[in-house]
Amino acid sequence: MNNLNTSEQIKALRRAKGLSQETLAESARINLRTLQRIEAGDTIPRGETLRLIAQALDVPVESLVPTPAEDISFLKILNLSALSFWLLPLGGVLVPLVLWLYNRQRVAGVMELGKRILNFQITWAIIVYGLTLVMVFSTFAGRFFLNPFVVVCVLFLMAFLNTAIILNTHFKIVRGEGDSYGMGLRII
Repeated sequence: MNNLNTSEQIKALRRAKGLSQETLAESARINLRTLQRIEAGDTIPRGETLRLIAQALDVPVESLVPTPAEDISFLKILNLSALSFWLLPLGGVLVPLVLWLYNRQRVAGVMELGKRILNFQITWAIIVYGLTLVMVFSTFAGRFFLNPFVVVCVLFLMAFLNTAIILNTHFKIVRGEGDSYGMGLRII
């Protein structure tokens, strides 16, 4: 039953025990319509509702919650998606964010790695785009607060450093050693 999602597991267990939806809802002390939505897959039971259903079916709660499969290849894709900052402004944040939001509950390890990637990339974007704005505004003001050549060199150095961290993390994931995203603001 490990390949079934929660709604399919509840429905299969209910049928295997010969219970109607009404009987299960009554013994779990939940609304019949709630159970119907859960079995239809329209809602995912959490917390107390899941505990009550598991208790009524006489199974441990953990047996109703499918464990997401670990997919190292997806973790690598999620990490490498941050390289999109080379192609799109804020791509290093937006592309990993979309992948993370869509897969954070489906693939083991994505929730934590995605948070660390996003925190690092958001911090990096704030610094890089902040320096860029300072340079642009100082140009319009006619007075440079920072030497434009130095700022451009620092921006390219930061881009290459970001790339090195992403690639280093990729190789650490391949070797099963974790990641390199220990630094960054804690935003997510």
